[in-house]
Amino acid sequence: MSDVDRALGFYRDLLGLGVIADQLLDAPEVAELLGLDSVRLRIADLDSGDGRTVELIQYLEPRGRRVEFESSDAASTHIAFTVDNLAAVRDRLTSAGATIVSRRPITINEPGGAFDGSICLYVRDPDGAILELVQRRPDGNPS
Repeated sequence: MSDVDRALGFYRDLLGLGVIADQLLDAPEVAELLGLDSVRLRIADLDSGDGRTVELIQYLEPRGRRVEFESSDAASTHIAFTVDNLAAVRDRLTSAGATIVSRRPITINEPGGAFDGSICLYVRDPDGAILELVQRRPDGNPS
């Protein structure tokens, strides 16, 4: 993340993830873990709502650089989040000026599959990370 405060405005305020912790780290052990001589980080841990934690990490020292990529590029990745009301989330994101990647939301058609009937939309966070927003079938089960 280039700016944790800006990222919190997206993940917390627009997507509704709860903040578990927000701290600065500069311990030598953290630098060793990351393969660096020294490091100063700001890390905000967010509750994704399904028992997983999303870490937003801002490198204060050394500073990182923005890398542009497309979902088709090697080593690119995306994170999927389940949302209750995709249309409402999309409206919030659009109103806030977020980048919507998908031309339109799509409904998955895979009879018997875990995502059959789910509606999906790709967006980018403020730093360009690709996110998939998924509204599962109302019953939460495959058809």
